[in-house]
Amino acid sequence: MKKLIYSLLLTLFCGTIAAQPDTLRISLKQAVERGLKCRYDVQSNKYNVSITENVINKSKKEWLPDVIVSGNIRYNSQMQEHILPAGILGNSEPMTFSMDTRTNSVYSLDLTQVIYKPGIILDVKIAQNNFELEKEKDRQFGINTKITITESYLNILLKELQLRTAKDDENRYKEYLQVAGGKNQYGALLENDYLKAKLDYENAKVETQKLKQNYDLAISNFKYQINVQPATMVVLTDSLNTVSFSPNLTQQQRTVENRTEIKQLQLTQQNNELQLKKIRQNALPTISLFANYSTQFQYNNFNYMHNGWSPYSYIGVKMSLPITSNIKNKNNITESKYESAKTNFDIKQKTVDINYEIQKALTELNNALQNMQSTKINCDLSNTIYLNQKQQYNLGSLLYSSLLDTEKTLNTAEQNYIKAVYDYLVAKINYDKALGM
Repeated sequence: MKKLIYSLLLTLFCGTIAAQPDTLRISLKQAVERGLKCRYDVQSNKYNVSITENVINKSKKEWLPDVIVSGNIRYNSQMQEHILPAGILGNSEPMTFSMDTRTNSVYSLDLTQVIYKPGIILDVKIAQNNFELEKEKDRQFGINTKITITESYLNILLKELQLRTAKDDENRYKEYLQVAGGKNQYGALLENDYLKAKLDYENAKVETQKLKQNYDLAISNFKYQINVQPATMVVLTDSLNTVSFSPNLTQQQRTVENRTEIKQLQLTQQNNELQLKKIRQNALPTISLFANYSTQFQYNNFNYMHNGWSPYSYIGVKMSLPITSNIKNKNNITESKYESAKTNFDIKQKTVDINYEIQKALTELNNALQNMQSTKINCDLSNTIYLNQKQQYNLGSLLYSSLLDTEKTLNTAEQNYIKAVYDYLVAKINYDKALGM
């Protein structure tokens, strides 16, 4: 009940926040925390944990006795007759008689208490195992959600960098056009070169418009991932510099044994062992205590005030032993052993996979970081060369075609830098995945 109230309050809280079309300043850490609190699928998934927890309590109650209260009322419209042979009571001829009454009412209290039943204790342990397994699945769902939100956040930073670069290109082409327009007006530039500068500027504006649309889509996707109203203005407080990090080697050493995939397989293996024990216990007998107390009313009518009540009771022990099912049990035992052996190999293979995944992700991350730093240096150098040649172009000592060559070089350096940033972000996300963060 407390969990239900907490969930409703949390939903109300998230809905209230989502309904406020204000500016939301948010860091990557805050975005992840908000998504894990306010996404409906995350909240829904936690009920799977609650369901398996409830199964534990339900399994424990299998030891409780079955108590049944029953009652039936019967009216005999035609009495059953019995034949008394001749000579039994000095009668010369066979006689018919009836031992029934017109009405018969019975009220009973039945109790059945299991004394020994194979599998009940194991059912509790299996339910507890499933509870732990569901918690690990919930943890994995949370990790996947965190990765999704992180990808969305970093995608905005990438699109923002692409847009900023495109705006810089547009501004440069705008300056070219202004200079070209002045030169063309005074006859210092060919008409075709002026038109070429105008076309380059228009193309740059189109490219900026396309990247602005991609940026807006990235913002929209991010709002969706953290459950924010579309009208809310979002401002990211982290940048590409603040989200960069050095690999956590301590975390890396602990990762394999703590990865949720390994824990889920280990819990699956424990479940296989418990199921095997339960199958073997199916060959054991079930012993139960049963008791009954009843009171019966027999009379020619339903006049319960008449002294026609007669109580009776009994108590006993019941034992049931499966015979033919034990023959089928052998196949179930064999199947369970196969499942256990298969899971054991799955654990070994998954351990190898994770070790390789971590090393591969770490290598790619280091390479991507070096490439990003190198391309940033090249981009800065290209920009310095461009500024020098732009000054020469403004002074009339450099042709527009030569400036365009420098522009292409700068644009290539910028695109290489953007690709290196993208590769770095992908490598960062893959490394987070490999660490199970």
